[in-house]
Amino acid sequence: MFSSHVSQFEKRGVTMASRMPSPVPDASKSTLQLPAAHATVGSKVEVHLILRGSRGNPMVGTGLMSSVDGVVESPNGQCSQRIQFPDTVPAGGVCKALVWLNHVGVHHVHVKICGSEIKGSPVKIVSGVRGNLLKTYKPPMNQPHDIIKHENIFVVTDKSNNQVQVFDSEFRPANKFCSPESTDMGKFDPYAVAWTGETFVVTDLNNHCVVEFKNFVPFQVFGKETLQKPCGIAVGKDGSVYVADCQKHCIFQFDKHRECTFIIGGHGSALGQLSAPWFLAINSKGNLVVSEFKNRRVQVFNPKKRQPVRIIDVKHNGKAWDCRGLALDQNDNIYVTVRSGLMRGWSAERVLVYAPNGDSLGAFGEGFNYVRGITVTQKGEKTLAYVVDGANHRIVEYEM
Repeated sequence: MFSSHVSQFEKRGVTMASRMPSPVPDASKSTLQLPAAHATVGSKVEVHLILRGSRGNPMVGTGLMSSVDGVVESPNGQCSQRIQFPDTVPAGGVCKALVWLNHVGVHHVHVKICGSEIKGSPVKIVSGVRGNLLKTYKPPMNQPHDIIKHENIFVVTDKSNNQVQVFDSEFRPANKFCSPESTDMGKFDPYAVAWTGETFVVTDLNNHCVVEFKNFVPFQVFGKETLQKPCGIAVGKDGSVYVADCQKHCIFQFDKHRECTFIIGGHGSALGQLSAPWFLAINSKGNLVVSEFKNRRVQVFNPKKRQPVRIIDVKHNGKAWDCRGLALDQNDNIYVTVRSGLMRGWSAERVLVYAPNGDSLGAFGEGFNYVRGITVTQKGEKTLAYVVDGANHRIVEYEM
């Protein structure tokens, strides 16, 4: 009789236990940890999740992950990958998952429990560049200076040949264009080049102006009354052309009629001031990114407000570097060609990379002599950088 009673009670207990809901971790007590906060793009890193109950005690076993949602946000914030945590939390309470870093830049790991972000989330992972050397191109050039990619062609300012060269995807010569023939124009001295959507604009250092080309033919000249030593050039989303003047230490904006509308900067080292600005770029937010040669930094401006947004001190291995060329990738990461040392050929030259917020993403490249312009492009899933190595008369291709 007793044994029968116990048997029925045990059966009822099993049934009641099976109907009890799984315990839910407490988002405010659970924690997210990252053993390694830095890695290279294309690698995988571990994410550690410690689930805790309302009293702060670690939780182990099965049935705990149904309320957990984890994602990795890409650097541009436009896509994410789901984190695959194991179904069972092992003894010790640390649940581990692997995260794939598929973009250069800063990733963010978000973990929520029942829709609430847990303690320590999001966690930042810095994914640095690999900078793998792919190929070196040596087409007929003399002291190339700047480079951009437009559709399936590369456009390079061939400075000492006084021309702009057009190459195909394998750097075979396809076309070239020169300055207009005019009695008031001296020798064409092309420095930097940009694409406006319809035309190419090229800064001419010797003639203190910008030459605009349509269908590779000189279209117009502007800025002669304003510019003194025009260097870098970039085009805003509204078609405005921005020109860095390294002698006047400022940036001039020219509207669609090529009239000078306003000036950014002024000589100095304070926030908002410039000293020898060299190259320019426009990021996805429409902000103007400037490399400063003498201030050894990159400065970001909001051109609409004409105000500085951020300063990035360009340092590597504990020392500051002279800033040269400048380019952005699809995630607004900043690539700067730099030199340390006063004598060309005897100094160190590299490419340093920074996230938009100023986090260092690493360095790559060696053997440069008179490194200058750079462009960063996408080829399928690959991010490629093409660096102008001026005195070696070559273009060097790297995979990030």
